[in-house]
Amino acid sequence: MTVRRVKTTMSKVQKEISPYVHKHVFGRDTVDANDIERIAVLLLGQYNNVSISQGLDQGKDGKPWLKITVKSFPFSEEKILEVTGTPKKKEKKKKDDLNWIDRIEEYEAFMDN
Repeated sequence: MTVRRVKTTMSKVQKEISPYVHKHVFGRDTVDANDIERIAVLLLGQYNNVSISQGLDQGKDGKPWLKITVKSFPFSEEKILEVTGTPKKKEKKKKDDLNWIDRIEEYEAFMDN
């Protein structure tokens, strides 16, 4: 079974990503860092005239952004979203730090001799 990708418009893309976008009165619309992969799979899997890029703003406090571009014949439309949060990383299991017990036992063994 082949997946047929079609062309789209920016208004359709905005409707597709609306559950992931948080509107703000002042400033850019934002998207959570953990939702970027879902947005990319959703848009790039369905549409052939959509591209997605990520980057950092220039300057000392460079904020991450996500740019969605819809290519059409006369002009291309862009939507820039600010990325908030940090991506989830797999949590490492914390080892039980019981080394102090071993050191106490070594000290006691040393003192007994």
